[in-house]
Amino acid sequence: MAIQSIQRAVEMLALFSLSRPRLKVAQIAKELDLPVGTAHGVVRTLVEMGLMRQDPHSKEYGLGLRLLEFGTIQMGTLEINQKAAVPARYLARDTNLVVHIGVFEWDALIVTYSTSPLMSRENRPFLGMRLPVYCTSIGRAILANLPDSDAESYLERVDRVQYTPKTLTDSRKIIEELKNTRQIGYSVVIQELLLTLCSMGAPILGANGEVVGGISLNGDPNIMQQAGFPALGQTLMETAAEISNSFGYSYEQTITNSRW
Repeated sequence: MAIQSIQRAVEMLALFSLSRPRLKVAQIAKELDLPVGTAHGVVRTLVEMGLMRQDPHSKEYGLGLRLLEFGTIQMGTLEINQKAAVPARYLARDTNLVVHIGVFEWDALIVTYSTSPLMSRENRPFLGMRLPVYCTSIGRAILANLPDSDAESYLERVDRVQYTPKTLTDSRKIIEELKNTRQIGYSVVIQELLLTLCSMGAPILGANGEVVGGISLNGDPNIMQQAGFPALGQTLMETAAEISNSFGYSYEQTITNSRW
C-alpha cells in the first residue's frame, strides 16, 4: 500500500517536464485535485529537502538541484552504464555516430548513457528522458527479444502516438518489424521519432539470455544510409555482444524460441 504523502510528493515531481519546467502552487493543486493548502504543505517540504526550488522572481516552483545529484549517482553506478561505457565510446569513435544505452522500464525507454565522437551535450538530447519503446531502435530491439506475450501486452496497453508521418503505430506492422529485428539481429528505425534521425538498435543480454537493455547508433538518415545498414549493424551487434559477455552471456548460445 502506497504511503499517501510519499505518493503525493512523487506525483507532484512528475508534473514537471521540459515543456513545463515551472508551476504555481495553484496549478499543482488543480492538476492533482488537492486543496491549495495541502499542495502548499507538500511543496514546502520538497523545497526544504532540495527536491524543488522556487524562482525568486516569478515565485513559481521547479525541480530542485538535489534531483540532479541523485540522477548523477544513479547514472554513474548503474551496472549497464559501467559495463557499456567503454565499448560505447569506441563504437561512437569508430562509426562517427552518436551511441545511446537504454533500458525498458515503466513502459518507456530510458536513455541511461550517451556518447558521441565530439562528446557535445547537443548530441545527447535524450539522456535521462522517457522515450516511446515502439518507435525507437533500442525499444524495438528489446521488444523483439521479450516473450511474445510481453511484447504484445505492451503494444495493447500503450498509446501509440504518431510522432512523424513515418511513425509505425499499427501493432501488426510493429510486430512484423520485431520479427525482422529478431531475424537480422538489430532494428532499423528511420525518421519515426524525429524526421532528422535514423537509429539502429541491438539488445544487450544477461547471463541467462534475458534482455537487460539495448544499444543504438544514431545519426542523420542520409549519412547512415550511405554508410550502409549491414556494415553498421554488424559493428553494432559486435559491441552489443561484447557488453552482453560482460554480463555473463555468450553469443555462442543459441536462442531457439519460436516467436510470432
